[in-house]
Amino acid sequence: MEPLTPFTLMVADDDNEDRELFKEIFEHDPHFTLMGCLSSGTEVLDEISRKKNVPDVLLVDMYMPFFSGIDLVKALEELHAAPNTYKFVISTTVNIAENEAPIHSPYIIFLKKPVSWQEINALPSVLMGYLEQKFEGVS
Repeated sequence: MEPLTPFTLMVADDDNEDRELFKEIFEHDPHFTLMGCLSSGTEVLDEISRKKNVPDVLLVDMYMPFFSGIDLVKALEELHAAPNTYKFVISTTVNIAENEAPIHSPYIIFLKKPVSWQEINALPSVLMGYLEQKFEGVS
């Protein structure tokens, strides 16, 4: 089964330059409709749990101050908010095996944060690759 696109996407990163880069690449990708670029996990939690603005895909930085990407994903899981949202947690220094262990969900994916222009421009395709894999088993 082919995934229906465009997917709605919400991005959270405390680094303004990263948010602007993500905004630029996803606004020009036909597979995604950008719902917003937020600067903290608490803003995302508010958008999803209180305002009910639930995206198909959530892209969050792991190491945001006060409320990390992992804390955000755990809070969403505990609140049963956005249970069908694919959550991509990214970091330049993530130890993927270490951070996958506490959270067991087919909707959570840990990725290395893109740092080169080539990696940044490839990010929408990387996300689509994971999303297409998820839909392969659906008939």
